[in-house]
Amino acid sequence: MNKFIKGSEVPVNPEEKAVAEKEQIKDLLKETKKEAKDLLDVMWSREEIMTNKNFINTMNLKIKNMLDQIIKNLYWYQKIGWKKFLPNREYIEQKEREERIKKEKERLLKWIEELVKIDDFYFSFHGQLDEGKLVKTLSAYGYDNFQQISVLDIGCRDGRWLRKFQDWGVLPERLAGIDFYRPIVDYAKKLSKPGIQFIEAYPDELDFEDQNFDVVLVFGVLMHVLDESLRKKIGRELLRVLSKDGIIITLNLTKDALAKLEPYLAYTSIGLEWEELTDIFPDCSIHFEILSQCGLAVIRKKDCKKEKVDASGG
Repeated sequence: MNKFIKGSEVPVNPEEKAVAEKEQIKDLLKETKKEAKDLLDVMWSREEIMTNKNFINTMNLKIKNMLDQIIKNLYWYQKIGWKKFLPNREYIEQKEREERIKKEKERLLKWIEELVKIDDFYFSFHGQLDEGKLVKTLSAYGYDNFQQISVLDIGCRDGRWLRKFQDWGVLPERLAGIDFYRPIVDYAKKLSKPGIQFIEAYPDELDFEDQNFDVVLVFGVLMHVLDESLRKKIGRELLRVLSKDGIIITLNLTKDALAKLEPYLAYTSIGLEWEELTDIFPDCSIHFEILSQCGLAVIRKKDCKKEKVDASGG
């Protein structure tokens, strides 16, 4: 029976197939020899290899000596702490964060200087929270015995809230206000009675001992910090000075309210709600509620032992 060669429709017998395969092999050998001759132009001949043998050996020895010296140097650097001289990725990222934070602080200071000249927004914002609402919130978290608590106001402005706490019974020496604009700090001192401590400082650089305050107020501050790294750094610093069972009360514009602001305020503000606050205060218990134009939040450390009585109360 005749068989077919693959790809061909012409029937052949086994002898014809063998002859065809031999011819294909001969053609392949001819092509290989031709390509081999072409390689002679780019390859050393046996004579050339022998002539350059000493040169090749010399180069190999030099390369080996160089590698040995490199390895020796690396071991030396390792012994003296060579990693200290070679910045790693974490070190570089830390330096970049520090530079961004520095620029953000410079922007904030320049911005607040201009804002004070043209608008009373920063002052009036503190009035968004009703006194009764604040007292009720404090009471709900067990801070209604004002004579026994200490209060820190971040971004205290003219010191209004600290004077209120003094009227409610908090001892003046247990009240402190922080603002990073010197004229405002001086103005707050002028309006307040002696005893309350007003300090010019940024909220991520607080010169207080750990767990120093029972209540920390942060009204209208975080929403103007555009750099995420600085917001998180502020959060860590506030938690550091907060007592174990203390509370941080924040007041910020909501995202909806932000859209209604004048452009020069909207472009320098962000809406902060529960999700954003969880990034600033990780591993904390956060109660968040929306008031008319603002979001009020109460933040506590997860290991807080003080029982919350009631979170409502409008």
